[in-house]
Amino acid sequence: MMSLTVKPYSGMIITEDVTFEPGEYIFKDGRGILVAGSGITIDGNGAIIRGRGKVGSIYSYAGNGLFASGHSGVTVKSLALSGFQIGMKIMNGKNWIIEDNDLSDNYTDPDFGWGDGEPFGALYLENVSHSQICNNKGNNVWNGLNLKYSNNNIVTGNEMSHCTNVCLKLWGASNNEINNNVMNYGIRIAPGEVHARDSSSVLIENGSDNNRFMFNDFTYGGDGVFIRSLNGWVSRRNYFEGNDASYAHNNAWEVWDPDNTFVNNKGNYSSYGFWLGGSCHAVLIGNEAAYNGTRIANAPEPFGNAGVAVVNGSSSHFVMRNNHIHHNKSAGLAIGFKDGYESYHWIIEQNVITDNDTYGIYIKYANWISISGNLIENNRLGDIHEDVNVSNVIYNKSESVTDAQPPKANARLLTSRPEAGQAVFIDAAGSESMNGEALSFRWEMGDGTVLETKEVTHSYAKPGFYRVGLTVTDGVLSALDWIDVYVVPSSDSVIEKLHLESARLSGIAGGQFASLQVDEVHRLLNESSLLVTSAATLTQVDLPIQAGEKLNEASSLGIWLKYLHEVRDGFGHGSIIVKLIQDESNYLQYVINYPFYNWGKIASEARYGWSYCELPLAIRELDPTSDAWHASTVGAPKLENLKQMSISYASHGGFFSAWLNEIAFTN
Repeated sequence: MMSLTVKPYSGMIITEDVTFEPGEYIFKDGRGILVAGSGITIDGNGAIIRGRGKVGSIYSYAGNGLFASGHSGVTVKSLALSGFQIGMKIMNGKNWIIEDNDLSDNYTDPDFGWGDGEPFGALYLENVSHSQICNNKGNNVWNGLNLKYSNNNIVTGNEMSHCTNVCLKLWGASNNEINNNVMNYGIRIAPGEVHARDSSSVLIENGSDNNRFMFNDFTYGGDGVFIRSLNGWVSRRNYFEGNDASYAHNNAWEVWDPDNTFVNNKGNYSSYGFWLGGSCHAVLIGNEAAYNGTRIANAPEPFGNAGVAVVNGSSSHFVMRNNHIHHNKSAGLAIGFKDGYESYHWIIEQNVITDNDTYGIYIKYANWISISGNLIENNRLGDIHEDVNVSNVIYNKSESVTDAQPPKANARLLTSRPEAGQAVFIDAAGSESMNGEALSFRWEMGDGTVLETKEVTHSYAKPGFYRVGLTVTDGVLSALDWIDVYVVPSSDSVIEKLHLESARLSGIAGGQFASLQVDEVHRLLNESSLLVTSAATLTQVDLPIQAGEKLNEASSLGIWLKYLHEVRDGFGHGSIIVKLIQDESNYLQYVINYPFYNWGKIASEARYGWSYCELPLAIRELDPTSDAWHASTVGAPKLENLKQMSISYASHGGFFSAWLNEIAFTN
């Protein structure tokens, strides 16, 4: 069928191929174009459609220039849309091609304060997958490209610049290829302002995983690239190569989440080059961090404005190799978290760290840091400075950067179900030297134990999470690996393990949603978990207790749990309550004593992994400084008469998922 050649008009509904007549069209009522068909092509043919929005009047913008929901296989090209709240809004589709469109000069608000504001701007995609977004423009808007729960898309050759919030935003968006785009000048700031209100060229959050960012221009943002997890839902396994995030007002790269990799990127001429507190399992290879704090120096730490600052958050199992860190206002590299939760298990090798105005490397609150094969020189106050609470720094000074190949490290947990008090077997099989040299091994087992053989056997006294680290070295260079080890109570100590398949939901208010299912994906030690999915303000899970008199032998109830909540502080103080119920007048109650994602109370790994909670059956007075749960007794319950365990989640709104596993009474 030949496409129609027509003049677009306000409220137009398109169900078939269409080509617009070139020209400028004014949609004064704020209504745009509605796409109501799949498998069609809309060729703008250079047409310009203007909504009613006027620059400087945020309330004059209305509607979407083009909107579609529930349609797939659509091509939209060569169309200009401006003056709307959103230039183009696509929802619930796949296999779209959006190319050569100009979505500039839609909603923007440079005077907006802190916060994300409304999801307005150039191009908004929600639940859109396997689509191509190529060679579009979206300048002078609030958000350039907004990907919400949109996966497996290709984003290339676009120009989304001069955005007053963010140029590119990912929210729960995974497996996208984002390459060769210009997405710069994402900044909202008043003269003399310090923090730029969290505006950035790129903002990644809420479980946006496994994306690849290659050869993009992210310069001149409030931050350049910002991976944020205010709600505790971390974004992991993202890969960045060849991107430039320099000239940021604050941090060229600001990352609070684990498992991300950075290769050959630039973070120069910003307040900080790379700010990576909270970035456990990070890998930095071949990046440049230079002249930070020299052009602008906002939010200085006590050590100053560093090229790479990995502070104020956890940083376990961290690798830096072949980076060039030079001419920064203070330290080249600053490392440290806090007393009792130190930066831990690092390799810093084959880097050039020179000409920084204080130290090459500044270390505070850190443990197990390996520094070898680097060129560290001409730093004004010294090459390496150890401040308070620094231990186990292995420093092998070098006059040049070695070109040797580092070994490979591979840690394997051989025991399928680690139990407290039982032998756990771990080895480093698969670790190898690239130079034929003999390897030496160092394990830290997460409970203070250090072992130095290739194969290790260890017993853990208590159930819980253990951070296990491995470093292998060939005498010149090193490599590391790690295992998150979860240890359950010994089988002999279990009085009753509750049956997850018997769980039921209760407490759901009318008109609200919640579901309960067995989850075969998120497993603990190969055991299926119980998954609660909910948008309700109160969700309760009930499980029967059947042990009867045997419970008199029990001393505690152990629960493994984790959750993801899309709302910041969605679970706050007291939002999770466990009850052990005899009847409605007699029960034991445990109220969580702080927001579960309080980094001061838990391991950072709990943001993506499992946490073990042990609730004592003998109620005692609360110690608010150390007790995770406030325990109390209502009535006079007897252990042998307990009939039901319930766990309730009081949510402050929004969607959440919660998992439970290995719920057991133990002696």
